[in-house]
Amino acid sequence: MPRKLHEMATARPEGKDARRREDGGTHARSQPGDVTATARAFAIVLLSALWGMVAQVAPAAASVQFRPFVVNHPSAPEETALEPYMVVGFGIIRSATTRFSDGHDSGHYALYGSEDLFDVGAFATGLQGRLAVGAKVPSRLRVQLELSLARRLGYRGNTNYLIAGEQQPSEAKLDAWQLLLAGFYDLPGWTLDPGREVRPFLGVGAGINTYRLSGYVQRFPDPVDPNGRLRRGPGGEIPYTAIPGGRGRNLSWMLAAGLAVPLVEGSIQFVLSYRYAGLGEIQTDIGEMTVVRYRNDGTWGENLIRINQTAANLSAHSLLAAVAFEL
Repeated sequence: MPRKLHEMATARPEGKDARRREDGGTHARSQPGDVTATARAFAIVLLSALWGMVAQVAPAAASVQFRPFVVNHPSAPEETALEPYMVVGFGIIRSATTRFSDGHDSGHYALYGSEDLFDVGAFATGLQGRLAVGAKVPSRLRVQLELSLARRLGYRGNTNYLIAGEQQPSEAKLDAWQLLLAGFYDLPGWTLDPGREVRPFLGVGAGINTYRLSGYVQRFPDPVDPNGRLRRGPGGEIPYTAIPGGRGRNLSWMLAAGLAVPLVEGSIQFVLSYRYAGLGEIQTDIGEMTVVRYRNDGTWGENLIRINQTAANLSAHSLLAAVAFEL
């Protein structure tokens, strides 16, 4: 069991088949007269059979409609040919509600020490860049490999330690890189004018998310007892706890829906899309947290305490505007 630390935090993925007939007897030599008579009879039978076949086939042949056989020009594009393209765009991204709680027990202090204690908040809206290469394939399908990057996403949350009051603001910064292999299906669209068609689409993808969490600090400006262990400094300084940062890599996935609007006939398109992404679990590292507190005489003290990981499941909404052009 991990050692609880919530008091100290606030106080401190067969050969061959035989085709030969073997006759058991000998062949008698035929006479010339017999051969002639036999040949004549055979010819009569053959002609009669052919005449009967013609008599049966002729009526059906008369009703057949023949179509010309068309040979495509060698330079005409094949329907099954891949059509490569590239997408460059920027958008905004915002996380869903995110809750940090105790992670894996590594034998050190647990920051929260209880399922009822945690830090809940969200990463604020930030910018995200995306670069992708893909190809159109038959049956309205597209496949796409894409890289997206979001930097310095600011986290704002609130912890719920027992003696720290209602307001316990927390903050952190997050950098995230996502590499995805995605598939898209183009739905039937509508025509703006000849040669220009608005095309809605749906998409799904899976890949890897790499993250770096830094600057994670929890502050206690309004404790239950202003003169207790969470008192302010002589100049109004607020006591705080600095949590170790973290970095890692995990599996991620996304769902998408959007519209593609042609800007130049058949070559350049404006793409607007919405995405919901599951970015996996982000964690703080095992390490030393820094606890800064103020004494009655106005001096301050700093304690370093080694703690287990904390963890949160991260998901995000994003809205992307991009330009796609054929290669």
